[in-house]
Order: sequence, then C-alpha cells, then structure tokens
Amino acid sequence: MKKKVAILGVLFFLTICSILLILINDKESELEKLPALMDASGKINITVGDFQLSTQPYIGDTNAPIKVIEFADFKCPACKQWELSSFPKFKQKFIDSGKVQFYFINFPFLGPDSIEAAVAAETVYNQNPEAFWDFKTKLYQSQGKEKTIWATEKFILKFARNNIDAIDFDLFKKDLKDHNYLLNVKKDFKISAANGIYGTPSFIVNGTRVDSSELENKILSLLE
Repeated sequence: MKKKVAILGVLFFLTICSILLILINDKESELEKLPALMDASGKINITVGDFQLSTQPYIGDTNAPIKVIEFADFKCPACKQWELSSFPKFKQKFIDSGKVQFYFINFPFLGPDSIEAAVAAETVYNQNPEAFWDFKTKLYQSQGKEKTIWATEKFILKFARNNIDAIDFDLFKKDLKDHNYLLNVKKDFKISAANGIYGTPSFIVNGTRVDSSELENKILSLLE
C-alpha cells in the first residue's frame, strides 16, 4: 500500500513539473515574440517641433483653433486613469464642440510589451482609423499590472477578436505577427524623445508641453 502511495506521489510530482515546464516554455515563447524598436528597419528623420501629425491618429475638427497631442503608453496606469476618467468629459467639452483637434502619439517606454501594444494600436489605425479610438479605450479597460508583461501577442489577439469588431481580424493578426507597423512606433518614440517627452500621459497644446493637471486651464486660457 505504501509503495502504491509513493508511486502515485511521484506521478503527481512529475505531472506538476510537466505542467510548470509547459507554462514556462509558453511564457518564454510569448516573450520571444515581443518586438524591439531596434528591429524596425527604415529611415526616420525627426526634428524638434516636428510631430508628423499628418500620419497620427486624430479626432476633432481639422479647423479647430487648438491642437492637442497626447503622448501615452498603454501600460501606464496614469494614462488609463486619464483615458477613463477625464477623456470623456474632455472630448465632450472641447473636441465635440469644435474647439480642439486631438492627436495621439505612442511613447512606449515602460516595457517590451508596451511596444507590442503600440504596434497593435498602429495596426488597427492603419486598417480603420475610426476603430483606433475604440481600441484605445478598451485596451486601457483591459490593462494589466504595470510591472508584469501582459500585452503579449497572445493577449492582444484574443483581446482584438473579442472586443474590436470594425476590423478584418485575419489581416490584423497577420500584420501584428509580422510587426508591419513597428517602424511607425519607432518614429513615435523618436518624436517623443526629440520633443522632451519623458513621462506619460504628457500633452502638447499648440506647441507647448503641459501636464494633464494643467491641460484644461491651458486650453481655456487660449480660448479667452
């Protein structure tokens, strides 16, 4: 009887070890898939004050007197807070009223999966610009812990399939796996660095950098 119990104990131990090994290998495989900015090939010319807005996601009247640029990282908890708590009111008050044209630029600095999330956002934008804003809000709603690597290819694909209807998922999957818009993310990162962006969320209002706490007052002062 004791021998049978011992054998069962060994088998249980080996089963647990096998499961752990599979999980570790799966995690390592996901980490290996994460892109790095150095992997992006192509020429990028950035100068101070050049935000290349013609290629950035935007909403609002193109004739609005005030141009606001948000710099954000999808892993940033403060960005999530601003997106979910402040942006809806900001949009209603300033964007929908025609006072502000609002742009978004990636600044993926918090981890390797920040880059993956930014690539996913660029992939959505280049397929359907309007779907980008839905993707942005819903990804923040699904944000994992800042110090964990959560925005993996596996996570992003499952997230997009379940949450973003206005895209061709198969095309999105192919573009994401091939990192077809990694150069766009590298360009965004260089734009951010060249213009003195060092944290998120950060904002540029008509050429002047302001913190989120100053954003509304800055706009109101410009509208006087």
